[in-house]
Amino acid sequence: MKRLRALPLALLALSLPAGALDAAPLEATALYREKANDCRTLDLQTWTHPTRAVMRRERVDIHKVELCNGGVYPIFTVALRGEPLVRINDRYFNRLYARMAAANGWHSFAFVDPGRGVIVYVEVKGRTAIDADYDEFDIPPTR
Repeated sequence: MKRLRALPLALLALSLPAGALDAAPLEATALYREKANDCRTLDLQTWTHPTRAVMRRERVDIHKVELCNGGVYPIFTVALRGEPLVRINDRYFNRLYARMAAANGWHSFAFVDPGRGVIVYVEVKGRTAIDADYDEFDIPPTR
């Protein structure tokens, strides 16, 4: 599995050759091997947080929320509204990442979109420095 380094989002799509990412199962990705540990799943029926309002406003369907690393690193399993790896969507995703970072108290987080087989690592390095890295994973077969 290859992980992409942070690039300006406008350049990301141009830097991806076909087949640039080798997919692995979700649990074998860097997200669960390196970035997140001691995750607990939240009850979506009772979960309230400013990030939920951002996702609702941006029409991001939430499937699961996990809090990891002592409750400071959320993993949002979602259905994103567009393809985050396609350059034409940069404006939408840059705005989404910035709004999510603000709503999350300027802490880093991850989106997992199982329908697309993509993980978006949003690294927040202050109120004006937000980087996005991407991994792909194998989408489990439907039964």
